[in-house]
Amino acid sequence: MTSPVDEIKERLDIVEFIGSYIPLHKAGRTYKALCPFHAEKTPSFVVYPDQGRWHCYGACNTGGDIITFVQKKENLDFRSALELLARRAGVDLERYGQPEKAERLNRLREALGLAAEFYHHQLRHTPAGAAARDYLRGRGLGDETLIAFQLGYAPDSWDAVLGYLRSRGFGPEDLETVGLVVRRDDGGLHDRFRRRIMIPIRDLQGRVIGFGGRILGEGEPKYLNSPQTPLFDKSSVLFGLDRARSAIQAANQVVLVEGYMDVISAHQAGFANVVATMGTAITAEHLKRLSRYTRTFVFALDADVAGIGATVRSLQMARSALAVREPVLTADGQVRFEARLPVVLKIAALPPGQDPDDILRRDPAVWAQIIAAAEPLLDFYFATALRRADRSTAHGKAQLVAELLPAVSELDDPIERRHYIGRLATLVGVTEREIDRELELLTRRRKDVRLPEAPTPFPEPEAEANANQVRTGPVASSETTDRTALHLLAHLLSRPDLLPWLDRELAALQFDPVSSEDFTDAAHRALFDAWQEFLYSGDASLPESFGSDLDPTLHPLLNTVQKLGSGLTSLREEQRRKDLVDTLLRLRRRRLKAYCRDLELLIRSAERAEDERLLLGSRLVAATQQQKAIERALQARSHTGRWLQAKQRHPW
Repeated sequence: MTSPVDEIKERLDIVEFIGSYIPLHKAGRTYKALCPFHAEKTPSFVVYPDQGRWHCYGACNTGGDIITFVQKKENLDFRSALELLARRAGVDLERYGQPEKAERLNRLREALGLAAEFYHHQLRHTPAGAAARDYLRGRGLGDETLIAFQLGYAPDSWDAVLGYLRSRGFGPEDLETVGLVVRRDDGGLHDRFRRRIMIPIRDLQGRVIGFGGRILGEGEPKYLNSPQTPLFDKSSVLFGLDRARSAIQAANQVVLVEGYMDVISAHQAGFANVVATMGTAITAEHLKRLSRYTRTFVFALDADVAGIGATVRSLQMARSALAVREPVLTADGQVRFEARLPVVLKIAALPPGQDPDDILRRDPAVWAQIIAAAEPLLDFYFATALRRADRSTAHGKAQLVAELLPAVSELDDPIERRHYIGRLATLVGVTEREIDRELELLTRRRKDVRLPEAPTPFPEPEAEANANQVRTGPVASSETTDRTALHLLAHLLSRPDLLPWLDRELAALQFDPVSSEDFTDAAHRALFDAWQEFLYSGDASLPESFGSDLDPTLHPLLNTVQKLGSGLTSLREEQRRKDLVDTLLRLRRRRLKAYCRDLELLIRSAERAEDERLLLGSRLVAATQQQKAIERALQARSHTGRWLQAKQRHPW
């Protein structure tokens, strides 16, 4: 069965669709426009109708297909963009993948929505909810806020919501699946939430997917969340994001807090760009979601909270998930690509013992001042470490360097890194050269603890012949590139160990690790991202479980990739690993060839200003250098492979 992505692309003309957003002008076989994602005077945005793709050669320097255009233009994830396009194309997504699963999820959403209405009615219109109403009003929340967030109350009963939803036709299995009820040892059921203020948790479409319940009066736990369910994953959900998206974009800043009431109070006070995690540390998935709306993140944290170091470290690790490659002009006129963090992470330190809700209720103006005074993450990290450090002793200074140096080592910008190296050297009273030496030792230690490298792969004669044929042939078409991308996905998804191995192998060759940017097709990107997230979720020990939570619209693609992967099992281990690396390098080489060809055409354009030609020229130099590096790597691997084969046949 064809995939929904293919059907949508067949039904929608990319020129007509993008032309509904921006005016396109025909230029030979392509269409040009001023880029809709950044300000420019000369068109750098190009649509290739025969290939179904677009690319911005200006400041964005990015591209993709019709789905990635919608994702970027509308700030949507893959599924949401697909739904928008499906409506436009008249494609029924439910008939793809697992329609019965989609129907089941809708049924569960309906149960949660009715539960939210039940709890809300209990709060606002029953005598049992009077104490909860008084409590919320005592915290300064008005009726408009109670209605806007649909706050509710779970009465002190063992079967209040259980009885209500049963009367609406929902069975025990449904209610247990969404976490509204708990099964006792004797097999009976009772309400999970009792005598609690109920706070609905919603997805980006505003649909209820879970609850947070605060105890009314004394009791433990103070807050009780819905468990993990098919609809609710606390590691990726951000409370309030459904209401905060527009405000985040307007302010170009998101403020992250730790509690439900912090978010609700902030929104009531007019600070609608505030969201909260579900009681977990910030994750890469959180940052990726928020980066669709802004590049500035402010974390409002109590400076004296226990475990602040762990929070900061989690930010340091999660930030790497957002790194991108950008061209940098060196002092000798060469161009190289360096990893850059396209977001700004800041910390707003709150007064000791006060949370955002306290500050907002007392004086919203103070909250605004605290957020405005937020300092960069590493500055906050330095300040936190200094408060604990004893710089009067040599041991204390050594501890300070040991604590701060790993964070400094993660900085990609050389000027920024030099700034913090100098600052650290001043704090402990040594020279920058001594800090540089410690930094080098840290880097060496990290390399020493890497997993052992896999055996050097070598080619089969047929595989090498195919590689040579590609190398000497014309620039590959998008169809050939897609086949290569599918082959790469087939390798990676067939075994969980191959992706980390490939990243190590690429690092040894001084190439970037594989990422979704290696794929042009949005569905290929979405499948790769899902696989990468699966590998680092802790479930990779059960690879057969991958796909159970995958978007149903990706199942046809997954089936194709898995069939291709089953055909790779006959390859010898060395041959398979070599083919994996070579496939990725050939995929990158093809994309670079097409990219360089397009840049040359744009540079020759008479309408382009001199400064724009220089920018495009620097990118052409960088892309050409990357292409040559890949050529050299493929050639070296080819020669090594033939030598190893000869060595095996004639070991004299």
